[in-house]
Amino acid sequence: MTPDRSVRPAPAAPRALALPRFERHALPNGLRIEHAERPGLPEVSLHLVLECGAGVEPPRLGGLGELTARLLTAGTPGRDAIEMARWLDRLGVGYRATVGYAVGAVSMHFLSEVFEEALEFLAETILDSEFPEHEVERIRGERIDEIERQADDPATVAGLATIAELYGDRLYGRPAAGTGATVSEIGPEAVREFHDARFRPGGALLIACGDLDRERLMSAAKARFGAWSGEAAPVPPPETPEPQANDLILIDRPGSPQSEIRVATVGVPYNTGDHHAIIVANAILGGLFNSRINLNLREDKGWTYGARSSFRFRRGAGPFVARTAVEGARTGPAFEEILGEIETMRTTLVTADEMKLARNALTLSLPLQFETAVQICGKVSRQRIFGLPDDYWETYRARIEAVTPDEVREVCRTYLDPGRLTLLAVGDAATAAPTLNGLGPVDVRPAS
Repeated sequence: MTPDRSVRPAPAAPRALALPRFERHALPNGLRIEHAERPGLPEVSLHLVLECGAGVEPPRLGGLGELTARLLTAGTPGRDAIEMARWLDRLGVGYRATVGYAVGAVSMHFLSEVFEEALEFLAETILDSEFPEHEVERIRGERIDEIERQADDPATVAGLATIAELYGDRLYGRPAAGTGATVSEIGPEAVREFHDARFRPGGALLIACGDLDRERLMSAAKARFGAWSGEAAPVPPPETPEPQANDLILIDRPGSPQSEIRVATVGVPYNTGDHHAIIVANAILGGLFNSRINLNLREDKGWTYGARSSFRFRRGAGPFVARTAVEGARTGPAFEEILGEIETMRTTLVTADEMKLARNALTLSLPLQFETAVQICGKVSRQRIFGLPDDYWETYRARIEAVTPDEVREVCRTYLDPGRLTLLAVGDAATAAPTLNGLGPVDVRPAS
């Protein structure tokens, strides 16, 4: 029978989310281990999570955790940085160390046949790093160079200025990786003390996923990490400031052809009661390509290459930020359009088509996010870091689909009240300032 090509075929049923089952174990020293065996592909992903985020750094040494993470492979007894790099290269291991506000994580990905030696490499970096003075100076210099380069990027300037306005001198008001002034103060002794205090098995979590059975994992973990000792308390969430609207802030960047625009406020922690309604609301407002602010500013008006918004969920109340970049002469009108879209979300129910698009975008692609061992480790670590329920991903689709238009409107009313919003732009004041009439007082500041 010849199919009727004038009729669009019905979509297939949504693909089921198939998650591997994680077993939980612990070593006597307190190191928690979670493991999911996935035979079929000869790969393993490891994710070691440590309570060593920026929230436990001295503020005057901001970026200490980040610098420590970058120095983990810079030398151990018997191996300098070059020899460590050669060892990693010979194994063919992907290795990445990162630090955020709450935790740090070392991620590794490799063929299962080199598991034991890869775990030995990980153990040496975590337990035996020596942080030689010349390596600390080298990596610190590289980090300061990065910060100085970023100071020339208007988007980075806008981002840092926005969080400073929202949070002041609190933790989330500072970049997790530090500033040039704070990183410059970090020496080898501070790195060693931080490592000694925060890189401890009590509070740490090792997640393993791949072609690896429980016996092999636990035997190697006991051999490599069994003598590790000590405890690091969880990094607590910071105090949440009361959101408030300020004068519109314009950071003058003479000669800049564009303005970086931010509309922001203090948001909510990851594990909050209306979490899923917030996700759907943001998808409709600015989280998707077909979101309201992107369709308005990019597709309808042609003012920008893209406009987005996001709630940055953390252990504490991370920021909500709507952002775009437009020609300087469009600065004021762009603010007005973003604020108008937010107000419409607060006062009018979203349409059934918008709800369907958001639900589909958030749920139908979910199985694709659990295809590899690397992806699975990342998703599970997020659950553990933020204290999400064990069935978070299994129930995600149902919870997203259960969100109603009324709930979308209610979270927008609650969290996106105009009296909570901070408006900030980075651009040429001579061009942008005349476009801001009607948006209230403007605080023009020089670029630092």
